[in-house]
Amino acid sequence: MMVLLVGGNPEGFLEVLSWLYKTGCRCHFATSFEDACRLISCTTFDLVLGQYHSPDRTAFSLYEWLAGSQATLFLSKQVEGGCVWLPLLESGKSCIGAPMLRPCNLAEALEKLLGTRALNAPLS
Repeated sequence: MMVLLVGGNPEGFLEVLSWLYKTGCRCHFATSFEDACRLISCTTFDLVLGQYHSPDRTAFSLYEWLAGSQATLFLSKQVEGGCVWLPLLESGKSCIGAPMLRPCNLAEALEKLLGTRALNAPLS
């Protein structure tokens, strides 16, 4: 599975990145919206995880780039006490309005996407 992580701070994805590597995903990282668009234009991604606010614009614009593709898109948004994940696309189809996910629920959603339950430890 090809995964793109989008955000200005790679450290913000360390736990997710570690979890994805354990599942055998091939991960790429873009520090900005511009970098993400460049990578999306030449690579097919199955999963895109981004921070809602990127340094150069709101990452919600990734929705427009990925709609109709095979990609699933989740954006994280900082809230009091942590973050939530907003599901925006599932296999290229809009799922705007789907319930937000806490980090502990993201692992379950990703396992469903990956079709595996091979990991011992949940993503927290």
